[in-house]
Order: sequence, then C-alpha cells, then structure tokens
Amino acid sequence: MRRFRIRLTSRYLRWQVLLPLTALLAILLAWLLVSSPVEIGIAHTAAPSSVVLAESVSSSPLRVAFLDVGQGDAILVRSPDGRTMLIDGGDSDEDTDKVILPTLEAWGVQALDLLVITHPDQDHIGGLPYLLQSFPVDRVVLTGQVHTTQTYEQMLTLIRDKGIPAIKARRGVLLDLDPSLVLRVLGPDDAAVERNDTNNASIVIRLTYGRISMLFTGDAEEPEEREILESGEEVRAHVLKVAHHGSPSGSSKRWLQAVAPEVAIISVGADNPFDHPGYKVLTRLTQFNVTTYRTDRHGTITIRSDGNTYQVFTQR
Repeated sequence: MRRFRIRLTSRYLRWQVLLPLTALLAILLAWLLVSSPVEIGIAHTAAPSSVVLAESVSSSPLRVAFLDVGQGDAILVRSPDGRTMLIDGGDSDEDTDKVILPTLEAWGVQALDLLVITHPDQDHIGGLPYLLQSFPVDRVVLTGQVHTTQTYEQMLTLIRDKGIPAIKARRGVLLDLDPSLVLRVLGPDDAAVERNDTNNASIVIRLTYGRISMLFTGDAEEPEEREILESGEEVRAHVLKVAHHGSPSGSSKRWLQAVAPEVAIISVGADNPFDHPGYKVLTRLTQFNVTTYRTDRHGTITIRSDGNTYQVFTQR
C-alpha cells in the first residue's frame, strides 16, 4: 500500500482535505482489520458471592499500574505468567519517553503482548507513535473508528508498516493474554463505532483474575454506560478506572450502583483546564463508599493481586 503523508492545520480542516483523508483512513483501517486475525499498600479481600472466577490462579501476582501521565490515560498490566498489556499511551512523546518506557524497563518487559487503543483521542494515543517506533508490540486492539488527526494517521501507518496484527474490539470479544485471566470486551458495538463520538465508542474491558475483577473504561460516558448495562454484560468490579478523567459526563449513579466498586482510580492532570474530576463524580463515589485514588495526587497507582485479595500502592 502506498505511503501517504498529509499535514493538517491546527485550527481547522478544509473539506477538500478532510474528505480524502477520511477515505484514506477508512481504507487503512479496513486493511488492518481484514488482514489481521480477530480474537473472539491497602489490602482488600474479595467477597466470594460477587465474583466470576477465571480459569486458574497462578502463584505469581497480577500487577496493574495506572501511570501518572497527567491529563491522559496509560495503564500497564503484567499478568501472572509475565505477559504485558498497555491500555492507551498518554498524550505526548514525553509521556512515552519519561513514564511508559521507563516503567517497561523497570518491569523487565522486552515486548508488549497487547496494545489496547481504547479510542482515537489525543490524550490516549499521543504517545503511541513514539512507542511503536521505539518498542516491540505483538498485537494491537482497536475499534476501527475513523478519526481524522495526524497522530491517528501516523499511528495506524506504523501499525501497518510494521505488520502488527490488529484485533477488532467489539462487545463479547475475549482477549487472549494469559490463561489465568479473563479479559472480556464489554463495549463498543458496531453502532457505537459508526457514530461520530469517540468517547462513547471507547473500548471497555473487564479483567477477572480468580476472585478479583477490574474494569477499564477509556472515556466512556453515560450513553455507553447505559448501552453496556442494557446489553446484560457483567460489570461488577472491585476496581474501577473512572472514565474520562472523572468528567461528570460519565460515572452515572446507575453505573456506579451496577459496578459496585471498592476502589476507584482517576487518571487526571493537576490543575487541568477541564475541572476534572468533577465534583458530582467525586460526591457519588463518596456516597457509594468508594476509596478513590488520583494520579494528580498519588502519582502512579499500582495494584497487585494474588486472585483472592489485592493491594493498592501509590507513588506518593
């Protein structure tokens, strides 16, 4: 496939540029997904009556780090058998250079087994072109939603040129990382991806390890929360990654009642211009007696679990 490079102005896109670029990105996404296989410090103890068990529990711990990348998302998962998954890549090359790559090195990771791109917004993919250029990635997971930005184009082109298999994430797909883990995609569905709403087409993943469950939500807002709940998918989780940096557009009362988390993690930048996390979200979490951690206050937040209990460690 011929390489293409289109420079976009920062203020606006003229229609004569936007329409060809949209078509090119659609072709590139279709090529990637069609040519690739689709694979359908504080201790807590899980309540046995509220869990779904994974296939088996290893003697090695599960480790999940919610990396402090400011006003962005980057979550690193290391499975009990040593496999690694990165969910999103922060906002910029600096996030990759100063946070993601040093963490991978500190954990002794030689290659990423899975790279999950929850949606195409800059604060979730900004560091991924540099990561793809600098670090081996075995497989990527994405929605295939068309989004016309230079960062997204560059990322997709790198995935194509490096021949990295792409997995299309849709509700009900199980991601293969480690037999002791269950990684189930709860959203989006095809209809959500076809709409021009990146947040509400976020990849939402429920991880289960033994008796412990965690929910990774991207930037899903109330419409996607509602669709997932109406689909009948199991959403209960001990640990909830609060969607969209704690924006009041998500984390609805109905969602929090259904998830019933014990711990919430908010990935957010200090003094950000969006007033994240929202007061209403923080109030709801308090009303539901959820212990809340924030990367702007606690730095990188790491959870370790043996499948029966879990512990939360903070950088500060």
